[in-house]
Amino acid sequence: MIYEAKVNELAQEFGVHRNTIRNWINTGILPAREGPGRRYLIQWEDYRRLCDKYGREPRIKPDPAAPGKSTTVPRSSATAPAPVRLNVETKELDTSPGLADICLTCGSCAGACPISGVDELDPRKIVRMAFLGLEDEVVASSWPWKCTLCGKCEAVCPMNVEIVQLLRRIRARCDRDKVPGALRKGVVTCLEKGNNLGIPKDDFLALAREMGKELARTSCPGFGTPIDVRGARLLVTVNSKQPFAEPEAMTWWWKIFHAAGESWTISSEYWEGINWGLHAGDYGAMRTMVKRIIDNIERLNCTALLLPECGHAYYATRYALERWFPESLQQFKIYSVFDLLLEYLNQGKIRLDPAGQTKLTTFHDSCNYGRHSQKTFGHGYFEEARILTKACCKRYIDLVPDQEENYCCGAGGGAWADPFEAERVFHGRLKARQISASGAHLVVTSCLTCRDQILYSLNREFNLHVEVQFLWQLVANSLIMPPAETAGARRV
Repeated sequence: MIYEAKVNELAQEFGVHRNTIRNWINTGILPAREGPGRRYLIQWEDYRRLCDKYGREPRIKPDPAAPGKSTTVPRSSATAPAPVRLNVETKELDTSPGLADICLTCGSCAGACPISGVDELDPRKIVRMAFLGLEDEVVASSWPWKCTLCGKCEAVCPMNVEIVQLLRRIRARCDRDKVPGALRKGVVTCLEKGNNLGIPKDDFLALAREMGKELARTSCPGFGTPIDVRGARLLVTVNSKQPFAEPEAMTWWWKIFHAAGESWTISSEYWEGINWGLHAGDYGAMRTMVKRIIDNIERLNCTALLLPECGHAYYATRYALERWFPESLQQFKIYSVFDLLLEYLNQGKIRLDPAGQTKLTTFHDSCNYGRHSQKTFGHGYFEEARILTKACCKRYIDLVPDQEENYCCGAGGGAWADPFEAERVFHGRLKARQISASGAHLVVTSCLTCRDQILYSLNREFNLHVEVQFLWQLVANSLIMPPAETAGARRV
């Protein structure tokens, strides 16, 4: 006689998990073969022996009159769960009907997420809630803002579910008055006044010229800050935090441009480089900010663009150009910081001396220059960063893991400006452990937010005692400056 049952029916009968039944079948503890309707066919004697082993009373007794007949476990109407009817209306977050089935809820994303479990945050929950109609609930939660959008979840997802893009759509759905205050204010101020901090035009220009004079006095004879220079090759944007809080940081790039004989300029209008429209989920604002940059390039007749101070600025601008202004990519070249510095180094426009940097040095990969650029544009800036860093220091060590598998600093995606400081510090614990385990005393990075998080937050919270520098700061401090007449002759 043959006993016929489904895996879940056997699991319920023996009081074990479904996977345990599958393991019994796969290892031969329960001899069975596949039958119709996802059922398994089991010889009665094998089933009885399993019942005896686990002290269970067989649910079905054999019928002596029909020895070769299959016996199916009867369905009990008293224990059968009532069917659940899901709302099948079109959902704004449901951009791909297959994603709900594609997600295996395997937990890989939750295992990779540095803040999974904080306030019950779990990437699997977010995916399921979005695609099962619980949109309002997930939009109203704080989860999308505590997430740094680092992309670790996507990097390990075996089904390539686009979790980061889903979270960006959730942020976009959020009422604007519910967007964390600093992000909301930064976007509004940039749209109204041209930069995130609302720095007046005359104050910025006066500061830029004064910093240029100081650079000429200290290391770059003949230097003058180029503002609104028509026909310059390279348009350079500025992160408003620097003229506001650390204006000397602007001159690191200026020193490199001077040594390379670069033809470059800053616009007097809409010079802001960062784009918090990306973080706030405000794609209209993001588009407007990028259009202003395009207008400046056209007005000044430049042929290249550099967004030097933040990983997200490069990502947001390039993403917007490809999405809304693809024709502009045929009119000018957009440089990453790595592309331009390597071009200078490989073409002999700058020379570097590593003798001055003797500390054990490591490089922290920005999520936007790394994982996000790899996924969206097909190229992440990993090897370039290490070539440049090693050219400036004698002793180098990689973090473990690094490159595409690198941990986020904990402050990306707008988290540095969000009110969730405790969550941000907790997120950064993995980065702090990496740095501490490496033994490095100097951390180099390519993003202002990463620099600030490691230098001002993780250093204090985890007693790291490390120095943190921008990549271009390291390059500027390692420059072998050419004679004044040589640098001046190379400028166009």
